[in-house]
Amino acid sequence: MMNNMTLVTVDQKMRIRLPKAASKRFKLKAKEPLNVEVKENEIRITRPLKIDFSKDPMFRDMIERPMRTKIKVTTELLEKWQEEMYS
Repeated sequence: MMNNMTLVTVDQKMRIRLPKAASKRFKLKAKEPLNVEVKENEIRITRPLKIDFSKDPMFRDMIERPMRTKIKVTTELLEKWQEEMYS
């Protein structure tokens, strides 16, 4: 794995701007959620894990054999909940 270091500054609202090369390489979109992990004297920015609900046995069972509830659990609903969790 190749690590590139780039010096960035923090603005008055404590925001940083990622270099264009990084946003292009990782195909980042505006307002996309990112994880910020602080360890000792380093900060790591990563993407949150996207869960493939169709491959997770627990969620697959919820979709294929739903309990009798007023809410129908679908892949779209689970993805919507995941998006809301990160916003």
